[in-house]
Formats: sequence, C-alpha cells, structure tokens
Amino acid sequence: MKKILLSIAMFSTIYISAQAVIVEEKYEDRNEPITFQYLPNSKKIVVYKGSPISMSYSYITTNALSFDVNGKKSVLFENEKLMSPTFSVTENTYKANDATKIKKANYKYFQDKNVFPVNYDTLEDLNTNYFGRYDYNSVLCAVEDRSSEMFFDASFNDSHDFGFTNQKQKGTINFEKDDIYLESIEITSNARKRFKLEKPNLSLLKGDAFAEQDYKTSFICKLNGNENFDIITKSVSADFQTTILYKTTYDFVGKKINEIPLTLKLNNKFFITSDNSGGPKGFVSAYEKPGNPFTAAAKGLGTLSVNNYYEDKKTGDIFVYGAFSEKATKIIGGVTTPKGFYVFKFDKNGTKLWESINAIVSKDFFEKTHTSSRLQINLLEYKKDLIFSVSVNDFTEFSYSTKVDKLTGSISKINFIEYNNNTSNLKNKAFINNSYVSGEFKNKVFSQMTFVAMIVNPNVMSYVKSVSKDGKKLYYESIICDEGIWLVETDNKESYKILFFKD
Repeated sequence: MKKILLSIAMFSTIYISAQAVIVEEKYEDRNEPITFQYLPNSKKIVVYKGSPISMSYSYITTNALSFDVNGKKSVLFENEKLMSPTFSVTENTYKANDATKIKKANYKYFQDKNVFPVNYDTLEDLNTNYFGRYDYNSVLCAVEDRSSEMFFDASFNDSHDFGFTNQKQKGTINFEKDDIYLESIEITSNARKRFKLEKPNLSLLKGDAFAEQDYKTSFICKLNGNENFDIITKSVSADFQTTILYKTTYDFVGKKINEIPLTLKLNNKFFITSDNSGGPKGFVSAYEKPGNPFTAAAKGLGTLSVNNYYEDKKTGDIFVYGAFSEKATKIIGGVTTPKGFYVFKFDKNGTKLWESINAIVSKDFFEKTHTSSRLQINLLEYKKDLIFSVSVNDFTEFSYSTKVDKLTGSISKINFIEYNNNTSNLKNKAFINNSYVSGEFKNKVFSQMTFVAMIVNPNVMSYVKSVSKDGKKLYYESIICDEGIWLVETDNKESYKILFFKD
C-alpha cells in the first residue's frame, strides 16, 4: 500500500512540476484582458488590458503587463488610452493609435520611457500591408489589407516606420508595371522620405516556363530589425516540380545588398499552395471538390502561398516548408488532393543542407481535402527542434503534427487528433475567440494550434482534462516556442489564467 501511495505521490509531483501558473487574475471593470502577444527575443508574454468600445469590434487599451517563464511581472504601461498596441520586431519599441481621438487618430511610439507622437496625416497612405503582421506564435503573416485596428503590425523598428507605394505615391502597386518606392518615416521627427527600389527581376518569376495563376505577381517583405529588410518573391515551374524562393535584401535607402535563391525540387510529386501565411489570401469562388458543378466561397491563394520559411535567428539557417500532391494542378491554387509535406533546410548562403519529404497516411480524412486554402500549415521551433503541423477545416476538422530534427530532417511519428468546428462559440469581441470542440473535452473550446500543443506535449492535454469549472465554458489558446508551450485559459467573463509547460 505504501508503494502505491508513493507512486501516486511521485506522479503528482512530476505532473505539477511540468507546468507553472504564470498569472491568474479576475476580470476587472473596464480593465479586462483584450489580447496577448508573445515576444520571442525576450521570451515573455504580454497581456493587454482595457475596455470594449460600444457599437464596435474594438477596444480601448489602458494597461499592459509582461510575464517571463518564471512568472516575473513587469508593468509596460498603465492608465493610457490606446488602440492596437504592438511591439516592434526588435521588441525595444511599441506603437499604438492614440485613442483620445477615435477618428483620424495619431500614433504614439514608446521607447525608453519616451513617447514620440506621429500625426495621422503622416501615416495615412504609408501602406504597411507588404510587411504583414505577426500571429500568436510569432509567425510573420502576409496580409491582403491591414486596417489600423489590426494588432501586431510588423512594419517598424526602433527608428522608422515603413511602407511601399508606386511612382504616384499610391498604395496599390502593380508589381509587373509600376516602380516601387520605400516610404520611410522617422519616429522622432515625423520626417518622411521615399526611395526608389531596384525591382526584383520579373523574368525569374513570370513567363512561359512558369505555372499560371489567377493572381498578379507580387511580393512580401520582412523587416530585419534595425539593419535591413528582405523582399520575398517566388516562382513555380510549369510542371509544378520546381519552386524558387528569392530572398532579396535591401538597405533602408532602397539599395539592393544581396539576393539568395532557394531552389526546391520534387520528383514524382508536385508543389501545391496551402494556408501557410507565406502569401495573402483573397476570397474567390472555387469548386468544393473535383467534378462538383457547385461552387462555394473560398480563400484564393497565389504563388506566394506555395510555401513559407522559418529562419533560425542564431545560425541564419532557413527552413522552407509546404505541402505536395501526387498530381499537378492546372493553375496555382487549383483543386488538389494533398498527400504530404516537405521541409528543405538551407544555410544562410542558400546552400541546401537536407530535404525531408514525407507522406501523410490517414484514415481517408486527408484525401478528402481538395481546397488547399483549408490546409493550415505551420513550422515552429520547439525544444531545439521543429514542430510541423497541418490542420484542416473542411468537411471535418483535424490536425497532424510531428517533430522534425533540425540537424537531419528526420521526423518522429506523425500524430493525429480529430475535433469539430462549432462556430456558435465565436463572439463579436472576446479575449480568446475560437470555435473548435471535442467530445473528449466537455465545455471547452480550442484553437487548432491548441490541439497541436496537446499532441506535442501530453502534459498540456492532461492538464486540460483535469480542469473543471462548474459547467462554465472555457476557451484555450496556445503559443508553441523554443522554450516550451504557453497556454492561455479563460471563461471570457470572470477570470483568465496563463500557464507555461516547460516539459
């Protein structure tokens, strides 16, 4: 009997030590949690608080707190009136709309206890869309159009905010015909300058040798802190078996510094698009499945969505990832049946180090997916290796996940979890707003990435199963990062909790 009790005690100790409660707080009147942001450089999570604006989807942000993995709290700001605060890519500066004036609000940039206002007219036509925004897992996401109310803007560093316009200083850029100008606004002085860029070579992206697409050739941009920025362009061969990602680096006066082509080739397999955040998504009418004469609204994907990449900040190594099929589509983003995924590793100079091409064998679920925009793909750093995940929101909902060894490209067992999308759980405004449920978890609602987190770390699943809150519905979101998994839990009414799972 003593041995049994000892075993139970040891198991409980291991389970408790596997997680840490970082913060647990009650909602306060006009000071409720609004959203959160993970800072990968400082390895902290930021919680923004405030109150909802009536007759709107927006919030006034008044306070912000940060927490490290040990639960140490820091106050970033308090008693402000802001909208959509977000940190720069360096994490040394954050900006927000000044909410003392809702219409045509000025911006504020906060840095080293200094506040630098930039007026609305200066930023009005800056067009930061091409720089994208970051999601909860710090993945840079391409956007079609970025509103001023969208969180986690990726267009500024510690000295300037940036955008792109054409020769007429308009934000709508025809990449094939227009000149491209970098718009640069100095934060401290409001001074605005523009610099003409040397455009990428269009003949490397468009022509008879390349696959057809409905969308015009375009680009996305990644800001590299205070040093420079990359323009990303991509090509797909007409046979869909070769794709090249061009990573072209510029300085902040528009001069080209370097260009690295990353070439990926498949044999007897074909590159397809997916919802991997590598390209913007538009809405089009598309066939639900091959042979079906009825159409439905779907997200349209172009060449930029053929893959995405993760760049190791320490080594400069680049991991390009995406999905493949066993039959070529007629056009980019066309109807397809995905069969697996790939990861190619390159060093910082563009030399290929390895390729990992893996089929996904499933119980007919994967094979029934025909719209590539419903194939959500991620590659995230976790415990010095990589986690690849693919989540599907189609006729049913499920996720696959596996660990990818950074050194060799070998993968672990591909794990599977199934769930359902119940959109009645969505709200107009909420701290955590998602809709995925499973009969295994009563009164609990998840994001697809939280299901992935439960696959990656069984301690997350064990914890979620153990939680009971008197029949109240709980909502979960997660962040998968190198040091572990952050789990955010809330009832969206009375309280919230953030936990960190190291093991």
